[in-house]
Amino acid sequence: MKLLVLCVLAMTVTMATALRGWGYIPRTRLNRAFEVALKVQIIAGFDRKLTSWLGRHGSRLSAIQRKTLYFVNRRYLQTHWSAYMVWINKRIAALGRTATTADYNNLGAEIGRRIPMEVTYSFLVRRNLIPKWRPYMAAIMAKSAADLEVARG
Repeated sequence: MKLLVLCVLAMTVTMATALRGWGYIPRTRLNRAFEVALKVQIIAGFDRKLTSWLGRHGSRLSAIQRKTLYFVNRRYLQTHWSAYMVWINKRIAALGRTATTADYNNLGAEIGRRIPMEVTYSFLVRRNLIPKWRPYMAAIMAKSAADLEVARG
């Protein structure tokens, strides 16, 4: 009985705090030039990290596995785009002026530098979790970084 009361209390506290701080924020579209600047810089940073990681640790990987790790970079960008945008919006708001393409270039390069992708590569290789090469991967890899689809908004 005590556990039930505790669970109900925890649930109501959670709901109360969640509803109190919740506010609807309408989505806004990012200018295409800004989006391209971000994607190009983020992928460039990820690819630079992968190239250096492969130079140190990739001697036992096949060419297909190496290519798949480059695909992992692009998929990681697509997966975490909305989280990047939350951080980017805060940084742009802190500028106190209208953002330029150079600002988005700098933020994209910072994301590419700061995210520790080496941990992901090591984890995938050590646990033998590198995905098998599929045709959809080739379609994504054929696109330039600027043309990758991300959740717009």
